[in-house]
Amino acid sequence: MYNYRNFDAWVAALGDLADEAAFAASPAAGQRAPDFTLPRLGDGAPVSLSGLWGSKPLVMEFGSFT
Repeated sequence: MYNYRNFDAWVAALGDLADEAAFAASPAAGQRAPDFTLPRLGDGAPVSLSGLWGSKPLVMEFGSFT
């Protein structure tokens, strides 16, 4: 079930405008992403984007599945 009550409050607080501004400031398709580090699922070991760049193509996709 979708949480419309919280979504409506988020939109009323202009949360959607902040998301749109962040999206506009993000790298464009084909542009190299800035390096970042995240914990690996399972063991929490740090994984950096720069450590994944190599001789093979790297495709990253970010999005919302709501």
